[in-house]
Amino acid sequence: MDGVVDDRRGGDKGGGGEVPGAKNRWAVLGVLSLSLLVVALDLTVLNVALPTLSTELKPSSVQLLWIVDVYSLVVAGLLISCGTLGDRLGRKRFLCLGFIVFGAASAAAAWANGPEMLIAARALLGIGAAIIMPSTLSIIRNVFTDRKERTVALAVWATMSAAGAAVGPVVGGVMIEHFWWGSVFLINVPIMIFALFAAVTLVPESKHPNPPRWDTIGAVLSITGLISLVYAIQHGGAEGLEAQTIVTGVLGLVLLTALVLRVLRVPDPLFDPALFRNRAFSVAVVSVVLAMFGMGGLMLLLTQHWQFIGGASPMESGLRLLPLLLATMIGAPIMSVIVPRYGTRYAMMIGMGLIGGAFFVLMNVKPDTEYWVFAIALAGIGAGAGCAMTAASDAIMSTAEAETAGGAAGIEETSYELGNGLSVAIMGSVASALFRREMDTSVPGVDEKSMDAAREGIADAVGVAKALPGSGGEALERQADNAFADAFGFTSLCTGILLVLVAIAVFLFIPREAGRLTPAAEGEGGDPEGSVDLVKQAPGESVENRTESADRA
Repeated sequence: MDGVVDDRRGGDKGGGGEVPGAKNRWAVLGVLSLSLLVVALDLTVLNVALPTLSTELKPSSVQLLWIVDVYSLVVAGLLISCGTLGDRLGRKRFLCLGFIVFGAASAAAAWANGPEMLIAARALLGIGAAIIMPSTLSIIRNVFTDRKERTVALAVWATMSAAGAAVGPVVGGVMIEHFWWGSVFLINVPIMIFALFAAVTLVPESKHPNPPRWDTIGAVLSITGLISLVYAIQHGGAEGLEAQTIVTGVLGLVLLTALVLRVLRVPDPLFDPALFRNRAFSVAVVSVVLAMFGMGGLMLLLTQHWQFIGGASPMESGLRLLPLLLATMIGAPIMSVIVPRYGTRYAMMIGMGLIGGAFFVLMNVKPDTEYWVFAIALAGIGAGAGCAMTAASDAIMSTAEAETAGGAAGIEETSYELGNGLSVAIMGSVASALFRREMDTSVPGVDEKSMDAAREGIADAVGVAKALPGSGGEALERQADNAFADAFGFTSLCTGILLVLVAIAVFLFIPREAGRLTPAAEGEGGDPEGSVDLVKQAPGESVENRTESADRA
């Protein structure tokens, strides 16, 4: 198949000399990283523009919620189906389609003249992102056939994903300060045009040589089930356990259960269920969900603490997140060395342990806690995330066959979205409930109506306190600051315990040799066929048996 990467046998032994695209594989990685950076940036860049956007477009509260949430909602629903379609239609072709859709949607969002148009443009942005995200991972899996190099590439990929989310508020703040609110979207257009031309020039085409029949019913179940579940998570986090939240959540679970049953029974499923029989793959997917669970909720609580208690601007809050980004840029490359030599278990255990330990640093947060405490915690979380995400991506993508890499990439990306959505919903709800409990005591000089309004959240409490004259407003603000700090600390403690338990589970359930390159493979330049990454694991065959076979070979 001319011009198509075929990595069915594990790739070349010397770094990819005969594989199309291998000679410029690092340039290909640059294109993929740039596109991923922009997609991740769009998850957070809008937060800074919301006040200005609300003034200009005057959306209702429901419309504003949809403007914020529709992007992640569409992305989460389409990732698995788009990843599988990329395997069938050609990953380069699908990636370029994603660039076109994302760029066009960005232009439409920038020039939106009403809330309805902006919601539609944000939904189209989600479609473009859902096409781009799994394509980047599956192309890395096919272009980087050398296992060691692929781990380095995945480390870069993980760093770009974290960088986009971290610098989003900073970029948004700069654009809003100097231009109009639509500029936060318009900056995507020239980047997408550049990425499109670079992809056409540099990225080799690759696809499944003999794709199975497309599972339309499975795709419908996946899309509707995930959208229903993510919507329930988002709505529940904002509105609580209303009837709408419960109905859509149950519907999502029923549809996803039907998808699982179908995948296990039909001859040509939407994705290969054998992936989940690999313990390293399954634990890696769960670890991604829980790592994002910790990070997403932390971002929510930190920005509220800094802005409403510390008085920081959105851009200043974004700049304070830089230790997270810098530590991720250190942790991810280190794992590119540790994973091939020592295996997935230790790398993921270190990563999850670092994230969990960093949350313990935050369990005694007070209203006047100095920034260096947060910086230490952010550095620990960033380093841990770089370790865990790189190791998890390596486990997931090394388990998948090259021709079905898109489906595995879609599963991994969906794990990111679910973890982030769950964190905002659950950690945000727990923190809000604790805040309301701490605010039960009335403040002298503050009427009960004002107290009820202040109990809704830290933002409401600060607003009410500033509107009250005299000592009553000052006392209310002090109580609200202390209540939020207590809620923040307890939530951090619970999250830290959860993530340390995950680190222990990683040690118990991921096989010791999973992901480790054998000495013979290292001598041959890191050939994936000599690594214990379980790609070819036969049903019922243990990791230890495969390791012994590799050693005998």
